[in-house]
Amino acid sequence: MKRISSLLYIIVGILSFTACVEFHTSDNGVLDGFWQLTQIDTLANGRSTDMRARKIFWAVQADLLRMEDQHSDFDKYHSIYFYFELKDNSLRVYHPVVDRREISDSIVTSVETVRFYGLNHLDETFKVLQLEETKMALENERLRMYFRKY
Repeated sequence: MKRISSLLYIIVGILSFTACVEFHTSDNGVLDGFWQLTQIDTLANGRSTDMRARKIFWAVQADLLRMEDQHSDFDKYHSIYFYFELKDNSLRVYHPVVDRREISDSIVTSVETVRFYGLNHLDETFKVLQLEETKMALENERLRMYFRKY
């Protein structure tokens, strides 16, 4: 009898613990990961710009996308977080928040803050031209952007 009650306590304890733990998993497929912006094509004039030296990265995990610039000339907005939706060959990024670790985070209210990352709007939808294990190409009304995955 003592053995059954001990076993019952152990089972109840395990079930109680697992009921409190919630895992947030990601179902973004190959989009999850760390992407470097390598090239931007301007659609209006057909010009291309090599962006590898600028060190602009997009990191995707769960339901957040972080845009980050690791170039030393750009310290005003180091990281910006977005919610995103990927469906039907389109990637929507919206609700940007600036990460200001030394102060506090703040909601972005000006498109100028995100224009550096190739966005024209605070709620932007890109056409997904390519999305593979190591390559991604996105296009909005002004730009075509190419990424490589790390």
